[in-house]
Amino acid sequence: MNKSISRRKLLQAGAAAAATVLIGPAAMARTYSANEKIRFALIGIGGMGGKGVGVASGEQIVAAADVDVHHAAGSIKNIKSRFADAKIYSDYRKLFDEQKNLDAVWVATPDHNHFPACVRALDAGLAVYCEKPLCHDIYEARKLRELAKVKKVATQMGNQGHSGEHLRLLCEWIWQGSLGDVTEAHVRPPYNDMDYGSRGPGQPVAVPAGFDWDLWQGPVKTREFRSGIHPAHWRGWIDYGTGLLGDWFCHNADGAVWALKLYEAASCEVECEGDAPSETNWPHGVRISWNFPKRGDMVPCIMRWSSGTYNNKPMPPTVDPQRVAAVAKHPSAYFGSKGTAVSGWWMEGVRLFPESFMQQVGRPKAVLPRVKGHEADFLNAIRTGRRSSADFDYSARLTEIMLIGNVASRVREKLSYDFLEGKFTNSDKANALLKREPRKGWEFGYA
Repeated sequence: MNKSISRRKLLQAGAAAAATVLIGPAAMARTYSANEKIRFALIGIGGMGGKGVGVASGEQIVAAADVDVHHAAGSIKNIKSRFADAKIYSDYRKLFDEQKNLDAVWVATPDHNHFPACVRALDAGLAVYCEKPLCHDIYEARKLRELAKVKKVATQMGNQGHSGEHLRLLCEWIWQGSLGDVTEAHVRPPYNDMDYGSRGPGQPVAVPAGFDWDLWQGPVKTREFRSGIHPAHWRGWIDYGTGLLGDWFCHNADGAVWALKLYEAASCEVECEGDAPSETNWPHGVRISWNFPKRGDMVPCIMRWSSGTYNNKPMPPTVDPQRVAAVAKHPSAYFGSKGTAVSGWWMEGVRLFPESFMQQVGRPKAVLPRVKGHEADFLNAIRTGRRSSADFDYSARLTEIMLIGNVASRVREKLSYDFLEGKFTNSDKANALLKREPRKGWEFGYA
């Protein structure tokens, strides 16, 4: 090797290569003229789905589906005021059966319906934007990544911070060696007492008028309607949501997974301590630890998630406790042999710590492409054929890592996971949780 080539230049070249892998060109199904509108279908238009209505209104909304006409009333009115011919459905399966003149689908349902909607869209060769987390189960994450690769369509998950400047700065600092060898990353939700909805099984209550409870359940086994589920508390239910971990991991752990190339790992070990889940609901106060082996030029690394009471408990002594305590209030922290980095919610506010260290290091050399907003990046990917920043190839891996943690929180054993095979190597109990069995009428994509 030419000795005149510095280690910094090699690191920068490696970072540029990594950027190409994640945001490089991809063959697309069709091209668009300069003024041509993208024809959208929207699945779930209440709550977070209102954002999809706003984005798609700048294009063309052909159809939309929602199971709650009251919760989605404002969005339906907005759609009809601009696109009088748009058809409104309650069952998105019927939408896909009838609408054959679409380009893209925006999915903003609760977690348990992400996969059934996305897999139908991908099967039809449509571009797909799906709110985070990408899906509910490990099988689903792997299936969506595989199908998106085959179909070669634009995809994007709704972890908006992934398109921001700050996450790119973190990647570039770490890839260019500013922190040295990063051996540990700590991640948590915004607040110690933050909840995600119901922690209990609720009480049987009447189904609200205008709400199709049977359709809302989608692929999940039928149960009676109870308080603490709809419209805002479903995240705490094992059948429907992915808990506090699923709500925040794809935002606040995005930096660890991308910058430390955890998505490249062939295997990991994961374990959970803290509150146990009930038969129906996710736990609140837990610590989950993922141990990743060497990944290319990245040294072995531990990623730790803490929530609830565990945010106030000392971390295991693998990192200098004084360094941990100094940055304990940040949603994410990255501990290297040369220094520490921190970030805020949605990967905002990335900086080196302390301030004197950041001034000493300076701004990293830019090697990652910058994008003009998360949703705009998705639209641009549809039109240009370039991959979006959080496409399903990356975001399915990010989601898969989170879902491994959720399995550990249910099994309560130290688990070994094989990313190549998509299964646990030491637990039949854990492997039984890889894939749900859909109820009759919802089998599409699960075969």
